[in-house]
Amino acid sequence: MKIKISSIIKTIAFLCVTLVCVFAATVVLRSKESEYKYKSFFEKSDQIDVLFMGSSHVINALNPAVLYEKHGITSYNMGGHGSIMQATYWELIEALQYCNPKCVVVDSFMLQKNYQYLDEMDESYSDADRQSSISQLHLNMDCWPLDKLKIAIVKDLIKDPEIQKQFLADFYVYHNRWEELDSNDYKTLFGHADKNNLFGAEMRYGIELTPGIYPAPEDKNGLGGHTIGEEYLRKIIDECQRRGIDIYVTFLTCSATTDDKRAIDSAQIICDQYGVPFINMQEMGVVDLYTDLNDTGHMNALGAIKATECIGDIIAESGDLPDHRGDPAYSDWEKSAEAFRSSIVDKELNSSSIYQQLDYLTESDVSTILYINDGSQAFGDNQMQRLIHNFTVTPTIYHTDGPYIMINDVASGKVYEASGQEVLDGVSTSIGTLHYIPVEHLFRLLYADEDPDTNYLYDDSKLDYDIQIITYDNETGEVLSHNYYKSYGSNYTKG
Repeated sequence: MKIKISSIIKTIAFLCVTLVCVFAATVVLRSKESEYKYKSFFEKSDQIDVLFMGSSHVINALNPAVLYEKHGITSYNMGGHGSIMQATYWELIEALQYCNPKCVVVDSFMLQKNYQYLDEMDESYSDADRQSSISQLHLNMDCWPLDKLKIAIVKDLIKDPEIQKQFLADFYVYHNRWEELDSNDYKTLFGHADKNNLFGAEMRYGIELTPGIYPAPEDKNGLGGHTIGEEYLRKIIDECQRRGIDIYVTFLTCSATTDDKRAIDSAQIICDQYGVPFINMQEMGVVDLYTDLNDTGHMNALGAIKATECIGDIIAESGDLPDHRGDPAYSDWEKSAEAFRSSIVDKELNSSSIYQQLDYLTESDVSTILYINDGSQAFGDNQMQRLIHNFTVTPTIYHTDGPYIMINDVASGKVYEASGQEVLDGVSTSIGTLHYIPVEHLFRLLYADEDPDTNYLYDDSKLDYDIQIITYDNETGEVLSHNYYKSYGSNYTKG
């Protein structure tokens, strides 16, 4: 009898250990992208007043940290890479199981997509397109628990039962991730995995210098008929109105193709039918195609600041969204806003390219001195000239062969320029009272009355660098960075 009891206890213990190991392996091997994106959603679901819904256009364009900084409104970016309207609809339904937002903002990009299943699409798509779409869906699906709703969602989006298993049983698709594991995978076991500190948003920091410009459609009839995308946009609006949630439909700025513009017209038609606001940012002039895009389809962080502030201004007018700034219970939102602003300042001080640095310096967190020596190929670079002109109210940069200097002193709110043999004398800045004199090709004087021995534009070791960007603190005048660039056509080497 004792032997039997002992055997039973050992068997039970073995099974328990086995189950724990299987569970641990499942947790560790699961891809962490979805958990990373939505961990803060589950932690802060009771504090979320606004949901941003849509594709990667939304992920990169609407920043909850900016909305909180500007208006004190809490939000979560639910956008998914490649998310078609039906995926966006179902994600909204999932999210509403956990939070009660006062407002939903849904983007209408992808409205023209007229297929039901991601694994079928239509004949215009390749197998690679289908596989990419399936893979992208994991970001927005893996975080939700397996229940009747998730099963219904998977069956609505995926037709092939074998592919459905990827979303209904994580271990089915992630069991071979052993070689990809890193420390974050193991942190998950103890609840310490990394999380998205921008509440679902993902910022991009590049700059698209040559966005595509496409003609408008010949009529305003939209997509010309019913699409599945339109059907699910209607479902999203219906669901929000049924629940008493304010809804705004957007089309966020990108290099919109003619088909995209037809979708814009359809979105406008649908919004008019339902009596909901349509924010067509494509025509509002808020986001600059030449400075605020990361690539032709997505905004960079500067575009996101402008887009988020614009939408924040619109939804804040309703008066129904509380301002949580200063409330200790919302300190995580405050920290997120501060961290994001810090990331922008980092780009202003030391960027990977001169285009990027000039672009981010327009945020004016710091003051700027830009000097370009005569003979620099920057004077024939239209993109460079456009970026510099964003600081100034004059077209000087378009009509000079150099030398050229521009001082953007944020504390005084003034911008100073000089070109050719022009001097700047007694310019009052937070760095001091500055004087600029173009003595000769390799020797330019820029000094402050308070420190006449320091020539900010001269460095023996950098004589062959024709561009300098100096940043300084808006209040103290402390020099924060001094970057040198050498021009080769439209290529610039940082020294």
